Amino acid sequence: MKTKTQDSLKVAFAGGGSFALPIFKALTENYSDLTLLTKRDKPKGRGGKVTISPIKQMAQKNNVPIFEPKNKLEMEEIVARIKPDIVIVASLGIIITQVTLDMPKYGFLNVHFSLLPLHRGSCPVQATILAGDKKAGITIQKMAAEVDAGDVVSQFAINLDGRETTASLGSGLSSLAAKKIIDVIKSYTTGTITPQRQDHSQATFTKMIQKTDGAIDWSESAENIERKVRAYTPWPGTYTYWNKKLLKVIEANATNEKSDEKPGTFVDLGNKEYGVQTGNGVLVLKKVQLEGKKPLVTSDFIIGNNSIIGNILV
Repeated sequence: MKTKTQDSLKVAFAGGGSFALPIFKALTENYSDLTLLTKRDKPKGRGGKVTISPIKQMAQKNNVPIFEPKNKLEMEEIVARIKPDIVIVASLGIIITQVTLDMPKYGFLNVHFSLLPLHRGSCPVQATILAGDKKAGITIQKMAAEVDAGDVVSQFAINLDGRETTASLGSGLSSLAAKKIIDVIKSYTTGTITPQRQDHSQATFTKMIQKTDGAIDWSESAENIERKVRAYTPWPGTYTYWNKKLLKVIEANATNEKSDEKPGTFVDLGNKEYGVQTGNGVLVLKKVQLEGKKPLVTSDFIIGNNSIIGNILV
């Protein structure tokens, strides 16, 4: 049920993508005066067809006005025009000027998928997995001109079991944010939350992920490679080459097992298990995909490709 405070608040949501969708859905269910600010849809596929994004479909279904800023200047113009009391941001990908940040009465609140000041930047979920963190979480921060350096309004943590992928962890954090965002907005706008300054000396920073980041270096440890497999699922994926064909590693487990083989050597571990010797330990391959073929459980892949055993992957 909407409270008077919630119902009277003029809210804008700025963001897009699958991780932003549950948060936007929570806002549509709690605020009648809501606006969506999101990027324009891009042509996809061989035919270059433009498909309406799920978040825009949800906005249309709920009669939420949609604006599509292309850059920071257009964002500034739109916010000045719609005059929201507060703007909630998640996965936006557009720089916001200080002039724009100062426009709403309550400013901009950003939902960041890490426990700030850890993993500032555009790829916090991947960075959490790559670092082998034992905890993950969301931080709702008051946006500042410096990326992810704003004061913390609320923070919520979850424990990790070491099996998360970017897809599964991102989805879980998105659901957590959707459950918490309405109470946080209410507490923040009514003054019952006092934002806390981050300890900037503890900040770590993420980097933009490129397709080439998925290339496996078998001289690394099995543990590090296994983290990359999980962090780069679904994109860019992790891959190596065999017989000049790309071989994707879709699922894998790190072990401390050792062999006398060189790093990169594909080994038969017995009991229908197969792996690759790394710089430290063996990476057990659970599911792989050879270029031009379907993904297969590795024991099934071996049936038609058992000549790979003993070969060095590069």
